[in-house]
Amino acid sequence: MGFLIYLDQNTLSDLRQRKIDESQNDLFRLLKHVLNSEQISVVYSHITLDEILQIPKAEYRQEHIDTLAELDAKYIEPLQRTLSNQEPENIWCAHLENKQSNADLGITALMEVSQLSSRKISGLPIDESFSEINEKLKVNLGALISNCETQLASIDIEKLDEPLRSYFINMQSQLDELRAKSSSLKAPDIASEQQLGPQQFRDMPDIRALEVKSLDVKGVVHAIEATFKLENSSFDLADYFEDTPKTAVARAYSLMNWADYHADDFTKTKTKKGKDRFNASNNDMQHAVSALGVSFLISGDINFIKKAKACFAYVDCSTVVCNPLEFIEKHCNFI
Repeated sequence: MGFLIYLDQNTLSDLRQRKIDESQNDLFRLLKHVLNSEQISVVYSHITLDEILQIPKAEYRQEHIDTLAELDAKYIEPLQRTLSNQEPENIWCAHLENKQSNADLGITALMEVSQLSSRKISGLPIDESFSEINEKLKVNLGALISNCETQLASIDIEKLDEPLRSYFINMQSQLDELRAKSSSLKAPDIASEQQLGPQQFRDMPDIRALEVKSLDVKGVVHAIEATFKLENSSFDLADYFEDTPKTAVARAYSLMNWADYHADDFTKTKTKKGKDRFNASNNDMQHAVSALGVSFLISGDINFIKKAKACFAYVDCSTVVCNPLEFIEKHCNFI
């Protein structure tokens, strides 16, 4: 397989042939040539596709898919973490179909409501209280369960062969358990909404004393984590996060954002261009999670590079994070 190279969205966008021709950028022309070498496999994730889907113009969306095809890019299957041999165009079509299916079932609506609490905790202006968000969550979860049951009811399970029959019977049992658990969902117990957002955390004397931006990339997450535990001794992070490298990267990225270590502007509702900064920050975090274990992660975003390096150091991952020029100048001699 050789070297696996993961490109962030901005880098992929700069590699579109029209963009290279218009800008006459020799760096990205050279990078595109190098990425097509036999020793390299470019890889991309469902987050890559989600960000392409956010592009308003269909013509520009297609340019990104065409660029993935030109690079013979391989899709990282999100659950198995295996590389698909399907063409990017086929992966893209399947992604669109999956998005439509999620919308029809009610998964999309449920995810949008569940994100309201995270946005509110981050200090964004959400009108609903946590209790109101919790009630919305219950309603949308109930609708999703009902939609799934309707689909199951349309299948004559008795006519299915094993193990499919057992699979669908087990699925119905899981839906029953999920409905029972949904009734016990509780809203976060936060006394005052004035405490929301990262500023209060950043203003803690021990956090300020860290001077996080001056810390070595290998120790910054451990330092923030240790300080967080001192300030919140009764709060155990392990109670809320699975103990896996992927969740560790996500947790590390979030902690650095909250401690203002080259933070994304995730507390802004919109930019002048109307971009959802909270969503963009979450996508950046997911790019770091998706790139875990590849040979190189290439990005032109300085703040993202610093946090990704710290994330990978935190989980002892050898992935090299660099910008396009560094990749060409420092690493191509090894390829």
